[in-house]
This record gives sequence, C-alpha cells and structure tokens, in this order.
Amino acid sequence: MSQHPRPAQAGRFLTSSVGPGDVFTREDLTADQKLFGQTAAEFMRREVVPNAARLYAHDWHFTRELLRKAGELDLLRLEIPEVYGGLGLDKASAAYVFEQIGMNPSFGGSIGAHTGIGTMPLLYFGTAEQKAKYLPRLANGELIGAYCLTEPGSGSDALAAKTTAVLTPDGTHYVLNGRKMWITNGVFADLFTIFAKVDGTKFTGFLVERTMGVVAGPNEPKLGLDGSATCELILDDVHVPVDNVLGTIGEGHKVAFNTLNLGRVKLGSRNMSAAKASLANAAQYARERRQFGKPIGEFGMIKHKLAEMAIRIYVCDAMVYRTLGDVDRALADVDPADGAKVLATIEQFAVECSINKVASSEILAYVVDEALQVYGGNGYSREFPAERPYRDARITRIYEGTNEINRMIIPTRILKQGIPAEPAPGGSGERGVLSAAKRLTIAMLTGVAEAHGERARDQQQILAHIADAIIDGYAIESVLARTEKLTARDPDGAKLAADMASVYIADAADRIVHAAKQVANALGDHGAATRDRIAPLAAYPGVDSVAARRRIADAVLTAGGHPY
Repeated sequence: MSQHPRPAQAGRFLTSSVGPGDVFTREDLTADQKLFGQTAAEFMRREVVPNAARLYAHDWHFTRELLRKAGELDLLRLEIPEVYGGLGLDKASAAYVFEQIGMNPSFGGSIGAHTGIGTMPLLYFGTAEQKAKYLPRLANGELIGAYCLTEPGSGSDALAAKTTAVLTPDGTHYVLNGRKMWITNGVFADLFTIFAKVDGTKFTGFLVERTMGVVAGPNEPKLGLDGSATCELILDDVHVPVDNVLGTIGEGHKVAFNTLNLGRVKLGSRNMSAAKASLANAAQYARERRQFGKPIGEFGMIKHKLAEMAIRIYVCDAMVYRTLGDVDRALADVDPADGAKVLATIEQFAVECSINKVASSEILAYVVDEALQVYGGNGYSREFPAERPYRDARITRIYEGTNEINRMIIPTRILKQGIPAEPAPGGSGERGVLSAAKRLTIAMLTGVAEAHGERARDQQQILAHIADAIIDGYAIESVLARTEKLTARDPDGAKLAADMASVYIADAADRIVHAAKQVANALGDHGAATRDRIAPLAAYPGVDSVAARRRIADAVLTAGGHPY
C-alpha cells in the first residue's frame, strides 16, 4: 500500500483537502492482497455455495466443519498478530477476504462473528495467559467464539444489562445469572465473551466456556441470514474462574464498544459483496426476461434502476476502501501487539466507520429492493435469487449498532472533539460542490452547538439531518478522489466512472441542501449561517443524469454485473 501522511483525527475530513493521491482505492489492492481473497473465493465456491442448502437446513455440524476447513486455510487467523500465531494482515486485505466470503451472507455471518466479535475482545483485552490458552484454538477452528452483549431489556442501551456476576465466598469464581439474546453462533459456540454486572453495578466482560454451564436456547426463526445460528443464552449459576475476567472489572464498556467499533471497520466490504451479487442477478434477468417483444433491460425505468444500483455501489466502494487505507496507514507505525495503542488508533476513525456502516447498509438495502423489483412477480418467489438477499440484507441496518445509533455517533463525536474551522471557499465544478458542502455542514454543526450547547446531543432529529449531510459529503470526496485517480491512469477507461461520480454528486448536493433547510428552520435565529451557506450549493446545475444513467445501465448489462 502506498504511504501518505497519516490522516488527521476523525471528523477533520470536513476541513482537509483530499486528492487522488491521498486515498486508497479498490484498484490499489496488490497481487499479494488479492491472493488471500482468491483463496477465500475458491473456498466459498468449492465448499460453501454448492452446499448452501445444508446451512439453510440448520445443519450446524456442517457449519462447524466449514469453519474448521476455513481454519485450515488460515482464514480464521487473518488479523491476529504474528506474535500470537496469526497472519497479521492489514485491514484492507482482511476486508477484501471477507468481501469474497460475503458471497454467502449466512456463512459470512457465522465466520465474521467468530473472527470478529468472537475473537477480537480476547485479542485486545485478554491477558497473556488467556491469549495463550484460547487464541491458537480460535485461530484454527478448534474453538468457535461468540459475543454476548444484548439482553431482552437492553439492546442499544447495552449498559442497562441485568445479567449479574457475584464473587463466590472463597474468591475463586464469579457466578453469572441472566439471559443474552441474538447470539450469533450461540447454538454451537465453545467460548463466549459475556458481559455482566459485578455486584449488580460494575459492567464487566468475562470469557466463558460452554462447559461452565452455558445453556443455548433454540435457534431463532429469523427473517434473514437463516443459514446462520442465532439463539438466546441462559446463564443459571454459571461458575466462571476469576482468571477469566476479561479486562478490568467495571470497564466492560471499553471491551464492548471498542469491539463494535472494530467490527464496523470492515463491515462495508461485506455489504458491498452482497450488493454486487444482487446487481449481477438483476442484470442477468434483465437481459433474459422479455416483455412486449424485447428484453426488459431495454426499458428506461429498468435502466434507471440498474444504473442507480451501480452508482451507489461504486461510491460506497470508494468510501469503504478510503477508510480502510486511512486506518492501515495510521496503524503502520503501531506495534500490533500493543492492543491499547491499536484500539486508540482505530478509535480516531470512529466517525468514518459509522459513516460507512450507515451508508453501506442502506445502499445494500436499496440494491436488494430494486433488484427484486427488476424480477417483478418472480422476485417474490423463493425459486428466484432475489428474495433471499432482500431478507438477508435487512439485519445490516440493525447489528453492529443500529443505524440510528450510528447516525448519532457521527455528529456528536465531532461536536465533542470541537467543530473544525470552516474552510475557505474553493474550487469549481464538482470540487466546488465538495467545498460548498463542507462549509454548509460546518455551519449546521456550529448552529446546533450555539442553539443547544451541551444539550445538542438530545436534538436527534436535527443531528440526523446533519449526519446525512456528513455522510454525503464524505461520499462526494471519496468518489471524486477515486474517479480522479482512475482518470489519471486511464482517461478513456474512466469515463464510465466519471458518469457515476457526476450523477451521485449532483443528487447528493440536492440532498444536502434539503437536509440544511430542515436544520436551518429548526434552529431559528441560530440557523442564519446555515441559510447563507445553502445558496452556493443549491446553485449547482447538475448534469444530464438521464443520459448518464443510460450509459451506465448499458455497461452493467454488457458486463452482466458491476463494471468496476
């Protein structure tokens, strides 16, 4: 990966000037990075996809066997540092691997829960003894991990957990009592990261083996991802050795929330994998399905759908790999065995990770919905490949922190750090749009801070509009940089990319203007600066998006999927 100056703290992208040489893109993946992805893709095509029916039939023994085989191919140890027997891959490489694994979202959920939230808490918060005992067995698939945070009465409000941990009179064990909900891999996992309150108040993490008394409820009959195991866990006087406390007593929130933040770093690539698969299915169907004497792909409204799906995927790819590259550059000088420093470094990108979580899940939702619509009535049938992705995608707006929670993280973190200084106007055309969007966004942040002070965090409706503007601004900058980079390498070959960027930027400018109007009106007198900043962005004339979408759709139909 090319080296560039380390990016500034999260949120500073609102004032920094980022060009094509400053961002990592999918096109920058090296042959070595792609090699791991090819291994994963071959494994999925050989072992998983042909046998997917066994996953959907809830053959959990088969799922365990697949996880073991993945371990033999080193796919379970990708991000574990070499000092602990892992491969120590960078985030971009690991994300590319999981993009391939995402070709079956159910298995992707199973392996992702194991390698991510099932292993990372131990990796970053475990003692040397705990790591020596459990990490090698998690890395080879002998043990399967699961993460247990949610309870019947506490979801987003995780710290309201009721599960308790009481020290035994002899001081050797904690006794856990309570229930945990929505535990991926819970039906068959061996090692659980469980959060409970010591003495009813001190939120703490524990490493709990199934043999200590964990009881799994029946598999949940879910809307989607029905080839992955999800269940309730019952903890009835589960005795956990004091040596299995994870991290510091009373600081379980650090374990819980850092783990979720880590998960968001790579989530976008898996979402885009599912989106690309749905677009490919829709494109193939649009070429083959004939109505009124011609393929439906020749009709303008179908072209619009295919083009818009492709545009949003292209933009999201730019956002996701930009963030991955920034995280990897920031981690380049950090000792991978220094868990505290690694987490502190990644936390600088919490805003970007939340941006990508929201954007990628909602783009995926759009794509699977429109893909099903391309199929018409057949899309509603389980005999066609549109309904399952539609169902599988819905959870992505809920897990890893709901999109509502992540929308609040985006502006509140920036407000907490201090609002960046408004940049001077600059640039013309699409770069001018970006400059105007940044200035307008900072005006909105300033306005809500002036109007509400410390209580700004309670203005959720206003903050949600600001979050949407921030997301679109980050997307504009990311897709501009990616497209400029492609254009510099191959001007003719990047014309389609330029079409995609131009259409997205024009539409995003309109959305930001709409969000700013809502904010300005809600802020009253404190919205004056926001109102002043709307006009330059609203004046952008846009492009001939109808013609551009026709060109994009034709390229999608010719390629039988996404052209990039």
